[in-house]
Amino acid sequence: MAGQIDEIKAKVDVVDLVSEYIRLKPAGGTNFRALCPFHNEKTPSFMVSRDKQFWHCFGCNESGDIFTFIQKMEGLEFIEALRLLAQKAGVKLVSQNPELTNQKNRLLDICLLAANFWHRQLLEAPLAQKARDYLGSRQVDEKTIADFKIGYAQDSWDALIKFLKSKNFSDQEIFLAGLSVKKERGVDFYDRFRDRLMFPLNDLHGNPIGFTGRTLKADETGGKYINTPQTILYNKSLVLFNLDKAKQEIKKQDLAIIVEGQMDAISTYEAGSQNVIASSGTALTSDQIRILKRYSNNIAIAFDADLAGDHAAKRGIDLALAEEMNVKVILAPGGKDPDECVKNNPALWFEAVKNAKSIMEYYFDQTFSRVDSGSAEGKKQAAKILLPVIGKIGSKIEQSHWLQKLASRLNVSEQILREALPRPANFSAAITAAAPAPMNQGRNAMIPELILAIVLNQPQNLIYLIDNFEPKIIAEAGLQRLYKELIIYYTEDIGSQLDNFDYQKFHNKINDDFKALAGKLLLLGQKDFFDFEAEAVRDELSKLINAAKRNFYNTRLKEIEEKIRVAENNNQIEEMQTLLEQFNEVVGQVSLLE
Repeated sequence: MAGQIDEIKAKVDVVDLVSEYIRLKPAGGTNFRALCPFHNEKTPSFMVSRDKQFWHCFGCNESGDIFTFIQKMEGLEFIEALRLLAQKAGVKLVSQNPELTNQKNRLLDICLLAANFWHRQLLEAPLAQKARDYLGSRQVDEKTIADFKIGYAQDSWDALIKFLKSKNFSDQEIFLAGLSVKKERGVDFYDRFRDRLMFPLNDLHGNPIGFTGRTLKADETGGKYINTPQTILYNKSLVLFNLDKAKQEIKKQDLAIIVEGQMDAISTYEAGSQNVIASSGTALTSDQIRILKRYSNNIAIAFDADLAGDHAAKRGIDLALAEEMNVKVILAPGGKDPDECVKNNPALWFEAVKNAKSIMEYYFDQTFSRVDSGSAEGKKQAAKILLPVIGKIGSKIEQSHWLQKLASRLNVSEQILREALPRPANFSAAITAAAPAPMNQGRNAMIPELILAIVLNQPQNLIYLIDNFEPKIIAEAGLQRLYKELIIYYTEDIGSQLDNFDYQKFHNKINDDFKALAGKLLLLGQKDFFDFEAEAVRDELSKLINAAKRNFYNTRLKEIEEKIRVAENNNQIEEMQTLLEQFNEVVGQVSLLE
């Protein structure tokens, strides 16, 4: 197993992997920086090192390698991350470890087999002719059918169950994958999807984890569309149809086009809009929005219904605005849905995408087309409609812009509108959330980290540091021990020969407990000082050393003052005299720093 892990690490570059999820910018040498995907921040503090194959966030203190990154981003256990990265690296896992055949992985296998089974049925089974005819009438070609692995579930109570049981899966496993339904009486099961066109719902890596089935019966008494229920694989609030195929194009174009149904997504994707995804007829969730923000902060929505009257769509838009996403509306000509628009004239669809309107402009246009803005009642109605929307915009600057515009349109004071802005229902929680998160540590506590970060990156400063900075000045035990290890390495391992300093050899010799800390400090130095000239670095190091000493001595003075107070209260004259001498000695040390 260890050999396979090393092979995967050798084949999957951490920078390439991370850049699939977030936009990285060069930060000097082989390092990159970005906004952290694991906490909200305005200034990039997330660093990735190609040399070290390591990442670290200096805001939330998370760090690790390719495996820990995938685990955090995807919410996976290690064994699931291993399987995913092995597939990406082209490494075949050979192991008898029972964890590799755990329940979740078996359910993934079931869903993949079901997708292949239904796809083959669509292509080959005589009973699937009506499904093929339906796709033909929707102008879906063979390549698109193959790309999306569209399938057909025949009108049978147990065709899929029999097939999966022949592959040594149990009734219970098929049920847990969401593909069967338990009979009301007895212990038997029947196929959930029957006489339906099947659309696999994939995770971000293209693995089928659920399905949508569209009925082909004219007299269907159930729903026109039914989905896999919630399972340990499929959570509808986390899945967006076609995101696995569209994510790179979304990132490239810095825009995600969101349509309502699978056929809308398939038609527009087939026509060339390869940054399109589908919400599958439900409101966007906060989880889906956070996933989309990995690839772009811009979305353009093309739903069939009038957005102003579609409360589910508005809920999703409100969430996106609160996350400070840029939201636009695609208005297909004649109010047609995207599928119909593309089929009739693809050029009109692309023109509509190009001319997508800001969601707030859309809301303003819709509102003022319905009210008399010249009358007091009309102004009141417009404010009642638009102020709640403006109040949900996360950016205060953008919020102020639309307040000014509304004040101008209504010819009323902006201050009056601002005072009328509705507070969110959870106002106290919103205030708490809006308050800046406390720093993990203050600037003073970070000074020793910065000192060691400089020296690890530019070891030519090590002699200066050893001559001017005692380990005892560092209060934090782990940092102090790492500094001592650095001194030992310099004085003993390389015989005080600075030319022989090799960070990798130092890293290899220290205890595992300190390796992550050393890697973090290395990235910190590259993040903060990568563009400094040598002279500027030395000057900064000198200032930091003085600041650390001043903090150390000030803390020491406070401790001595407290001891003097206790000795005075106890009338311990000799103890007071000793403490006063210590106090004066420390004051003398401080004066040397001036």
